[in-house]
Amino acid sequence: MNSSNIIDVQLQKGREKQMDEMLQQIKENEAKAKQLQAAVRKLPHTPANCPVCRNTVVFPTNLLTHLLHKHVGAPFSMHAEIYEQQPLVVCFDPLCNVHGNNHCLASLLYGGVRDRPETRPGLSYLSRLNSALIRDNQRYNNYLPIMLLACRSTWYAQLGDKHLERELSRINGHKAGLNVIWLVAPKTTRKLYFQLTIYDRYHLNIRSVKGTVRNYTSSQNPSDFMPHEHNYLLLCDEELDELLQPSYSSASKEPRQGVTIELILFENPAASLRHFNGNELQTALQSAQAEMLGYSLSFSKLHD
Repeated sequence: MNSSNIIDVQLQKGREKQMDEMLQQIKENEAKAKQLQAAVRKLPHTPANCPVCRNTVVFPTNLLTHLLHKHVGAPFSMHAEIYEQQPLVVCFDPLCNVHGNNHCLASLLYGGVRDRPETRPGLSYLSRLNSALIRDNQRYNNYLPIMLLACRSTWYAQLGDKHLERELSRINGHKAGLNVIWLVAPKTTRKLYFQLTIYDRYHLNIRSVKGTVRNYTSSQNPSDFMPHEHNYLLLCDEELDELLQPSYSSASKEPRQGVTIELILFENPAASLRHFNGNELQTALQSAQAEMLGYSLSFSKLHD
């Protein structure tokens, strides 16, 4: 066998090996897709009360419809699309919170990686498809609805002994004020992670926490989940003076105090996250304030 024949044989073997590897990869991808499809089918259908309007029972696939009809446009709440590792700024006004009541700071639509439709949760087997969407909202069939929640509670809610918690709250609760901030969504096949970052009024000092988005069908009473997990951000009353910065009320355009929160969602826990720089943060904050002000004024007109 001459040298050219030897080369031809080697090239043929190389092509066959490459083809075998491609076929093996295709088989592995198909097997993985089947596993993911099975995981989606196993996601529970069990309904639960909305974490905010607690007397409304909502099925997981109808949560987005509920948000669009009941929470979008509510005062001191924003509505936005959010994408993998893309920061989003939300304004939080702690003066709006009533002790023990959950407040929806933002109704969010998670769409995977921006400009890559195949990564949307309904197509990447992260979640079920949404149902009962009509007209233009049908474009969100494959998005994951997420609620950014806040609740005014006390430090005593972290106690496992609930009788002791009630007694201490009754005696000294007004001096142990605490704001709890967390995220909820329908149950997913894989964990979805978040990073919440709070900035001071000058956008110089920050405090961040990472966690996982909670299943909305679980209890969303901070007193129930705080003793057992850490998927939330805590903001005590003593910190507010350093964090507060101008926001706006629904009744007028006069500034009032609010807190800047940056939210980042990501599916890879090892991801290296990029925060907004100073100019980007200021621009995003102004946009968020304007959106919340518009929602609040519209809500006021509807209820005049």
